Amino acid sequence: MTTINEIKDRLNAVAFAGRSYEGADRAAVAKAYGDAVSAFDQNAAVDMAYLLDRIEELQKVITVAAAELTDAALTIVGTYAGNFNESLDIRLKIGGPIDKLVNIAQGTPITPEEAGE
Repeated sequence: MTTINEIKDRLNAVAFAGRSYEGADRAAVAKAYGDAVSAFDQNAAVDMAYLLDRIEELQKVITVAAAELTDAALTIVGTYAGNFNESLDIRLKIGGPIDKLVNIAQGTPITPEEAGE
């Protein structure tokens, strides 16, 4: 089974293979690069399928977590909010991050501000 670290290793091999250094044999450098590209190409379809499966799993988990956080927020509102304004404040404070999670899970682009950058 493929792992994310194996995929990273193959990407790094392509990125760094073929780099020249003092005393390097040009043919050996070219062969190393060709070998890295070949290994990457041979695994590309399997790696892509693996990554897509992980993305789908993350989408499901994020959606479930967001629903659970929403339920928790409603419980908090019901327990601790003394009036409508407090209730609204709690819902907004919890609802914003939940909306971000759901948007990310659904593939909706977010702004750098929303991402905290």
